[in-house]
Amino acid sequence: MSSALYRGSVTHARRDAHARRTFRYPLYVASLDLDELAALDRGLRLFSYNRRNLFALHDADYEAATIGLAASHAALLAGNALPAPATTRLVTNLRAAGYVFNPVSFFLGYDVRGGLQTVVAEVNNTYGGRRRYVLGPEQRLPGPRVGFRHTRELFVSPFLHGPATYDFWFDAPLDGPRSTIDMHVTDAADERVLTARLEGDRHSLDDRALLAAALRYPLMTAQVIALIHLEALKLRFAGVPYRRPGADHGPHPAV
Repeated sequence: MSSALYRGSVTHARRDAHARRTFRYPLYVASLDLDELAALDRGLRLFSYNRRNLFALHDADYEAATIGLAASHAALLAGNALPAPATTRLVTNLRAAGYVFNPVSFFLGYDVRGGLQTVVAEVNNTYGGRRRYVLGPEQRLPGPRVGFRHTRELFVSPFLHGPATYDFWFDAPLDGPRSTIDMHVTDAADERVLTARLEGDRHSLDDRALLAAALRYPLMTAQVIALIHLEALKLRFAGVPYRRPGADHGPHPAV
């Protein structure tokens, strides 16, 4: 199987006129080959696809997945005139004991030579909003690194408002021993206000690795949402301007 677990950490660093905060916590994410989901469901005792288990992946947790993740992803790329990848890896949090929250999941599309050519970044906010950012040649940033740029179109944080741009950077070789994904958020003045980094080392996706993850990171996806709310509480007490999203979950103007 090409699917794997990456164990490492996530780091957030905010630097703007309202707050200067940094936090880091350990985590694991799954890197799932979309063509292997059925085989993983059959072959693993602790993982299931669209069924309850200690760890699980459900189509319903992703946008427009009523036709299945692989078919939905292929249709999205075709609708944006992008080529079908030779291989797709979904980097995401798994359901743990029935619960999951994914601030962002990445569908990484590799060509036949193993080069990263397309990315779909599926972003969720804590208010039920969701947006898929489709990244291809038109969004590609120049330079030797693999990077993409996209205007922010979804309300994400109640403490970060105004026009913003996402720069996504990927040091994620196909099935490489280590993977790093960076996201830089810049404001209308082209000042970087937030940096997020996800990094980890590759481990085989098997029952032993899943059991180790359950013991080392118990109920990790619940911890993710708890940590998000804890950091939000600290920002609220610090007096950072707070706003809720509108019905369309679009970004608010700057405070």
